Amino acid sequence: MQLLLTGKKRVIDPETGKEFEGDWEEVRLGDIACIRKGEQLSKSIMIKGAKYPVLNGGINFSGYTDKWNISENTITISEGGNSCGYINFITEYFWSGGHCYSITELKCNKYFLFQLLKSVENKIMKLRVGSGLPNIQKKDLNRFRLTIPSIENEQKAIANILSKADEEVKFMEEELFQLKEQKKGLMQLLLTGIIRV
Repeated sequence: MQLLLTGKKRVIDPETGKEFEGDWEEVRLGDIACIRKGEQLSKSIMIKGAKYPVLNGGINFSGYTDKWNISENTITISEGGNSCGYINFITEYFWSGGHCYSITELKCNKYFLFQLLKSVENKIMKLRVGSGLPNIQKKDLNRFRLTIPSIENEQKAIANILSKADEEVKFMEEELFQLKEQKKGLMQLLLTGIIRV
């Protein structure tokens, strides 16, 4: 990520078979996307077993409802609380709550932008203000500076490489979980004498 998302390592253009060329440009997040704050949804309106998840800031969904206000494949940034600045990518229709920013109307590849924002998540978290209930101001996100390739095909190629790496990491995490579960089962059998060595 550090090499690819800073331009220190250039990727191969699948059309030409050569490394991408051209400058990377510094932009503000507000110049390449629209940052929309969600709408607060009362807990009483949330319905157990409803179709659409509710993301009210934070890392995980806070409930479900029967309506949505943001479409699938959207980058989100947590606006308030302990996890403010957390970057997420929601792959389904959802309700964006009052402590959630949604990144829409992108002028660059969305998968590239997600990977780029995730790589600077700690810097975004440093934008938080307030002590009781910290939050990140929309104006600060709009001014947040990023450096991106000017060629969208390069953005797409970088996003593809990093997405494949994410899939591999996820697969390995699932494999590790299965091995840990196997170990638990073995421990139960061996440490109770059900199976003798």
